Order: sequence, then structure tokens, then C-alpha cells
Amino acid sequence: MLKLSGELDVASSGALEQSVDEVSDYDRLVIDLSDLEFIDSTGLSVLVAAHQQAVAAGREFCVVQGSGQVQRLLALAGLEERLTVADTLEQLLSSG
Repeated sequence: MLKLSGELDVASSGALEQSVDEVSDYDRLVIDLSDLEFIDSTGLSVLVAAHQQAVAAGREFCVVQGSGQVQRLLALAGLEERLTVADTLEQLLSSG
């Protein structure tokens, strides 16, 4: 699981890309956005790329819901329908 906090933007997206690469051996990738306060289009593109990479490798990709701004941007980008999004980490853990 990768737990994000603060902002996911052009300045921090490279660190997330590196972290995703480091956990590529797991069957399920969970990205916890619950402490994330802000995300921009660069951050969204990193999430999309991580999702595509996981799916191509036959891995499950899940996201824990973020703040209001984060969720609004995910919805506007149409990602809430494409990604597995849970309200809490516990919800994800109990489902699988």
C-alpha cells in the first residue's frame, strides 16, 4: 500500500512513479488518498499510468477515497468509474 499525503502535483509525481515501480511485485496495489489534500492533472496522469501498468501485469489496482477536491477531480476526469475506489482502507481489506 502507498499512502499519500499533502499534494500530488508536478513536483511530487515522480516520487509516486518511483514508489509504484518499487511495489510492482505485489498482486494488489492500493493507493491511499485519504490524507491527500490536492491533486492536479500531473498527479491524475500518474494514477492512470499506475492503473494501466497494474492491469497490464494482471494486478489489482485500488484507491482509497481522498478529500473533497481530490474526489471532485477524480470524478471530473471519469476515474471514479474506471478505478476501484473505496471509502476506507478497511473496506478494501475486508473485500479481498
